[in-house]
Amino acid sequence: MKIVYLITTKGHGKGGHFHSLNTIANAMGNSNDVHVINVGVQQSVSLDASNYKISFVKYNGYNFLKVYSQLKKLVKDICPKAVHAFDVESFAFGRLLSRSLKQPNYLNKCGGPNPKRYYPKANNLVLFSYENRSFFELQKGYKNVRINLIPNRVLPVEVDNERVEAFNKKYSMKEETTILRIARIGYHYHNSILQGVNLVRWLIEQGCEVKLIILGTIQNEEVYENILAYIDQQNMTEHVIVEIEDMFTKKASQLINVGDFIIGTGRNFMEAASLDKTMLVPYKDEDYPLLVDADNFNQVFETNFSPRTRVNNYNSTINLENILNVIKSKSRVHSKLWFNNYFNVNEAIAKYTDLYSSSGKRKMFIIDTVFNILYSIRALVLK
Repeated sequence: MKIVYLITTKGHGKGGHFHSLNTIANAMGNSNDVHVINVGVQQSVSLDASNYKISFVKYNGYNFLKVYSQLKKLVKDICPKAVHAFDVESFAFGRLLSRSLKQPNYLNKCGGPNPKRYYPKANNLVLFSYENRSFFELQKGYKNVRINLIPNRVLPVEVDNERVEAFNKKYSMKEETTILRIARIGYHYHNSILQGVNLVRWLIEQGCEVKLIILGTIQNEEVYENILAYIDQQNMTEHVIVEIEDMFTKKASQLINVGDFIIGTGRNFMEAASLDKTMLVPYKDEDYPLLVDADNFNQVFETNFSPRTRVNNYNSTINLENILNVIKSKSRVHSKLWFNNYFNVNEAIAKYTDLYSSSGKRKMFIIDTVFNILYSIRALVLK
């Protein structure tokens, strides 16, 4: 089967949905002829094309018609079974290309909060989270949209033992318990990092030997300085490592083994689960992350392990005591079963194959198509 995936680069091209597409395209490429077309201001460095072909088409918003003409020629030569867009901006092209091929169109919403304003109507909408599925199923405007929940989007992590050893040597790591947060250092993950600092401070007050490791590139200098200042104010400088060097932040998931506990969100949570790590997630409007266990997993999964997490009957004191008990008993909360059941991209291959093979409806949604095109143009012009 020939498949074309579309994705748009408006900035650095390192966001989670680029990694998700890369993993899915590589997995589908094992048994299919897969071609990824990246439109936008620059080609994403996250698309490694190890198991698929890749093309880049410069798109700045002003040249929409020219880009569509280029894509139409490219897709005509490929003659795919399906054209599947991984963001709203590229779906403006994808839906037109699918119509020219007389095929249903496909759009992925790669997690994140429910849309508050415009979101396109696709023939087939693929979602990563239960939260998003519940939202779209309740919207009258999407009653003619086929909604598909396929959360599987990561491969088991292959640990880079050499870099893990180099990290441990650099920081003279001993026998202390380590809590790892891998995240870009910017506004979006600011609070989740502070929650990690708060947790380590509390655990030290309880007599634990523990360190927090923050591993990530600086996305916002002001946030970075704010985090360093907060660590200093809390007298936690000796107990927190902030690592921003490319040697350790590039493909940071390969260093997950530097952490005993992982504060994870989205695909980062899923990758750590492949190594059976004890997992925590940022908790909304709280000072500490939540320990994920069999009792609350389904609720945490509902919001895709995001900072929007809330669970029924939450009690901050009990949560902290549970974390403390796991550390003191040197036990763990196993997460590998969650990975096998819900996250492994290899389990999604059959789901995507079935999706593309079924005929489905080809409703045009003409007015929505116009809105989608205008949205795409505006997003690139105002990036």
